Amino acid sequence: MGTAAGGVRGFGVAGPVSAPFGEADERIVGALDGARVLVVDEAQRLPVPCLEYLQSLWDHRLVLCGAGSERAVARVPQLASRVCAWQEVGRLAGSEVAAFHPLWAGVADGEVAWIDQSCPHGVFRTWPALTTHLQNALLTVPDATVDQALLRRLFRRLSPVV
Repeated sequence: MGTAAGGVRGFGVAGPVSAPFGEADERIVGALDGARVLVVDEAQRLPVPCLEYLQSLWDHRLVLCGAGSERAVARVPQLASRVCAWQEVGRLAGSEVAAFHPLWAGVADGEVAWIDQSCPHGVFRTWPALTTHLQNALLTVPDATVDQALLRRLFRRLSPVV
């Protein structure tokens, strides 16, 4: 868990990356005392010591994500016994995209369906990546217009075979 102190930055807590673990722990717990949720993606890849550390944070809001995370959590019985519910996140429906990010709020349902069929295919992780690329294009390209040509270029960044 040598990156614990580096993770303090993600909570918006000032301090050196090389802070001792005790101090880093205090900062992390202090940051979690607010109305925050700690989301750990790819939890299934964490070694047991990291999962045990997460168990110490369990009294705070903690969400573990990743296919197979239930098997990883099962390796730490004290953590597994604290699981209230397992939730599978399915594919993102076209009607949910507008709620995902304001950038998509004004896009017609038919256009969202075309975008989804062309690249994200309902995969939740692909929508944030596409949103980021589109935002960057709109911010950095003078007079950028959101059209199929721009979207196709962005699709190729996400998946060269699109």
